[in-house]
Amino acid sequence: MILLDALRPPSPLDPSAPAYKEWLHLNVLDHASGSVGLINVSLHGAPDDSRSRAIGTALVHVPGLGWTGNAEVRGLDDVGLGVAGVALEHVALAVDHLSGAVLASARFPDDAFFLQLTATDRTPAIDIEQPIPLGSGWIAWYVIPRLSANGRLTVGKRQIDFVAASAYHDHNWGRWHWGDDLGWEWGAFLAPAPGPAFVMTRTTDRSHHRPGRPMLVVQAGQKRRTFSGPSVELAYTGMLEVRLRRVPGALAALHPDRMAPPPPAALRVRADDGRDRVLVEFTARAAAQLIAGDPAVAGYGFLHEIVGEFTARGHVGDTDVSGGGLAVVEHVD
Repeated sequence: MILLDALRPPSPLDPSAPAYKEWLHLNVLDHASGSVGLINVSLHGAPDDSRSRAIGTALVHVPGLGWTGNAEVRGLDDVGLGVAGVALEHVALAVDHLSGAVLASARFPDDAFFLQLTATDRTPAIDIEQPIPLGSGWIAWYVIPRLSANGRLTVGKRQIDFVAASAYHDHNWGRWHWGDDLGWEWGAFLAPAPGPAFVMTRTTDRSHHRPGRPMLVVQAGQKRRTFSGPSVELAYTGMLEVRLRRVPGALAALHPDRMAPPPPAALRVRADDGRDRVLVEFTARAAAQLIAGDPAVAGYGFLHEIVGEFTARGHVGDTDVSGGGLAVVEHVD
């Protein structure tokens, strides 16, 4: 079951409150249609500052159709906040601890986009309460590597029922300013259940030339193995020569220069500690760019959501973790 988790807003006396950031995140990977979606709700800036903002994003990449959905930006006075949920006008995401479910909805009538999704945990959570350095600030992390998902996406006259989809959920919180010398790399790679799931992450500087300590989590049923540090190697290759879907549109228009360079086209993650070994190979097919402005300082963050397919091979103890499926890789600067 999902452990007790909640939003972590700063107190009014916290001197670091202007740098406050918090994120609830759900990915849906529909193996039947090949569609890959992300639903994010995030808070940026001190809760008592009128400049602070919430961002809600719902984007789904559908083979043959491309990116659908959109993003919205609201002042905090126009946002509903729960113990473990954030609701904007068009996008909402919440965790129901009694049922162990993550609930997401999105409505963008102008885009003929409607989504309802319920994801239920199938693996224990990873709770990393100890802050991880991020630029001059820090970030903490709570993640569920695999959930089952059901729901429905309607785009125009097309309808996709998520009846055998995989899902991934995380919750991030911390203190940083967009525009600082920071970035991160993250990926969720899910085979159809009951196949394996893999989660990769590391922090970096903004240019990605000084990466932090990488980590790869391997989830095979209820068996989990975590590799970290020198036992994990990441290698990006190529450039994805596709048109980025950029949201919100107003911020994208302000930053035409950030359409280049394109995100990487492929990623290889190798983990080997001399006892267990895993190789994950990801090939991208599309990417979206989410742009976040910092409410307290003059700065922006650019989050690249790259979707595609992966294959994996290897073993953890006597368990074969070979497989393949759909994936999302996030490249932030």
